[in-house]
Formats: sequence, structure tokens, C-alpha cells
Amino acid sequence: MPSVRSVHARSAIARAGTAVRAAAFWAAVALPLAAITLLTFGWNLRLVGAVLALNAAALVVGHGYRTRPNRSHGHGR
Repeated sequence: MPSVRSVHARSAIARAGTAVRAAAFWAAVALPLAAITLLTFGWNLRLVGAVLALNAAALVVGHGYRTRPNRSHGHGR
């Protein structure tokens, strides 16, 4: 039987993982807007490229984020 301490540690790690996925998800939403803004105002293309690279990383990390538990969405289950 796992100790209470190990259960709490796993729970804390799971919450931290969820927080990281949530932050990455929302960063992936916002970063394209930042890239467009940087392009509009004529910023250095290297900076725009870095923002787009961060966006790609955020897409990968935030891909599994869900705001609610996965439900059947009315598919008869």
C-alpha cells in the first residue's frame, strides 16, 4: 500500500503537469497574435521566428490540455 506522502507527491506532480499543459495551451493560442503584431510593426524576423518556434513548442506541450474531463459529447454512451 502506498504511503500518504507518496500519494500526495504524485498528486502534486499531476497538478503541476496540468498547470504546465494549461499554460502551454494558452500560450499556443496567444503567440500567433504576437507574431502577427511583430510582423505588422516591422520587428526583426529572427524575433518573429523565435516566437513561432515557441508557438510550435507550446502546441506540442499543450496538446493534451482539457478544461473538463473527457465526456462522450452525446454520442450515445
